[in-house]
Amino acid sequence: MKYILIPFLIVAVLIQTSAQENTDDVPAGWWKIPKTNARITIGGYVKFDLIQDFNPISSPSFFDVSKIPTDGSKGMNTHLQANETRLILDFRTPAGKTDLRTYVEGDFYGTSGAFRLRHAYVEIGGKLLAGQYWSNFMDENVIPPTLDFEKPTAYAFVRHGMIRYKITTSKKSYIGIALEEPFINVQAPVQPGKMESFLPDFTARYRYTDKWGHIQLSGFAGVVRFRPTTGSTENTGIFGVNLSGQINFLKKDYFIYQVIAGPGISRYRTGKYAAPDVNDDLDPIAGVGYTAGIRHFWSPAVSSLIVANYGTEDNTVAQPGSDLKEAFYGAVNVIWQFHKSAFAGIEYLHGGRTNINNADGKANRVQFSIQVDINKH
Repeated sequence: MKYILIPFLIVAVLIQTSAQENTDDVPAGWWKIPKTNARITIGGYVKFDLIQDFNPISSPSFFDVSKIPTDGSKGMNTHLQANETRLILDFRTPAGKTDLRTYVEGDFYGTSGAFRLRHAYVEIGGKLLAGQYWSNFMDENVIPPTLDFEKPTAYAFVRHGMIRYKITTSKKSYIGIALEEPFINVQAPVQPGKMESFLPDFTARYRYTDKWGHIQLSGFAGVVRFRPTTGSTENTGIFGVNLSGQINFLKKDYFIYQVIAGPGISRYRTGKYAAPDVNDDLDPIAGVGYTAGIRHFWSPAVSSLIVANYGTEDNTVAQPGSDLKEAFYGAVNVIWQFHKSAFAGIEYLHGGRTNINNADGKANRVQFSIQVDINKH
């Protein structure tokens, strides 16, 4: 743990040193690295959560509806944490008419509260990005601002290693293409063998942005291979599409939406995305997910969010009856921005899951949170 803070201590020394130099030519909250033309900022926030569960759920730190038991069990639980606390280092070095950016971000959702990498990438001119970041398939600008860390279950929400390039098509639009880390989360055939991820996923998006908001259409394609101990290999393709966006109205209010679908779509919502069919051949699990939410500002300092999410899967015959068939996630909150760098809020969460065998379970949670930003500017 102590080694994690070393980079941030180095930054503190650089800030102290640069304070003696002229910083009129750098934005507020940034500092020049001595004897270079590079600049640096440190950011993030400290967040405290008080979580009260009124039903059993085996994810006390975040509201993951796939962890709701379906055996009819009862119980309550209280949990206090600061795991979402986040630390950020952002470096910018001028390179001609643009910047070379190096970005590192982490939180404490690792095992037993260990520091965990979230984002780490280099970016050149806002076009070429290489490292770990939000998938090009998802829409990171419509992530619902819930107090809950998990976000909706049937929502495209994943980050991993990638290399991405943006192509500007107009002042208001661009195309992004990427090669991304493949990921194996499948139910293997009964016959002996092993699964292989031998090619990167390919993703593409088109984004159009205007004063009224934005709209995005994206897609992905991937392949997973089963190599039996004897016999020929079996390749299974997975695909998906995502239509999402934001519509602004009134002064600060907005509506967000997302629809995802395809054979293997759970690849991008971190669920099982393939399983054997009746012939023990690997098949993608088709699915669809819907998300909609509205954020309303009652005043400049007080806002509310209501968001609902529903997903269903076309399961294969070989999946066990305990596998997920349908999931629902809903949240409503009130947030008070009592300082430009701090807020407090309370949120009610309701979720449910139904298995292939029609066993189901529901959970209810109330969460209170306080967050104070670091070096907000």
